[in-house]
Amino acid sequence: MKQCPKGHIYDEMRTPVCPYCGNDNVGFQPLGGMPTQNDFPKTAPLMDAPGETPFPPTMPVNNQAAAPSSPGAMGVTVALDQTDSGINPVRGWLVVVDGEKKGTCFNIHGEQNSIGRGQKFDINISFDKSVSSDGNAVIAYDSQNSKFFISPVLGKGKNNIYHNDNMLLTPTEIKDYDRIKLGSTAFVFRSFCNDSFTY
Repeated sequence: MKQCPKGHIYDEMRTPVCPYCGNDNVGFQPLGGMPTQNDFPKTAPLMDAPGETPFPPTMPVNNQAAAPSSPGAMGVTVALDQTDSGINPVRGWLVVVDGEKKGTCFNIHGEQNSIGRGQKFDINISFDKSVSSDGNAVIAYDSQNSKFFISPVLGKGKNNIYHNDNMLLTPTEIKDYDRIKLGSTAFVFRSFCNDSFTY
């Protein structure tokens, strides 16, 4: 590539002289033909261009405007189990019966409830330092059949999970007073929604 005295950049392998300066005798022309003036017009930033509106500044997700209603528009995910008033109904509980926080109760909501050590988990057992910070298990509520299941997150958490003293390796239905152990913490499960009652 070469630059002529007027600042045009051209390929000297295709033409020995600048084609933008009016020498079109070599059969080469820029896309759209030769310019009518000696120089192309200068470019300008988009926000200075007449009739153009600059993009609005970005803002944090917490302050984002309501998602557009056009088909395919992306918005904030809303839980399937959430009511119109924004309440995610309690479906059952895990109660700590052995470990540092004996007597602590955790709500189980509809759909899937992750269990692990950290704020990102629905059931956060950060008090048990023997539990890995990766996801260890999921308790899922089957709203069509009013049943609960617990499943290990294989390949993620480092801890074994026990259901009624048996190591949990596959999704398993849990019932009232079943015992679940993770790390040094043991829970007892209690349902609120079941064959007798559901929302």
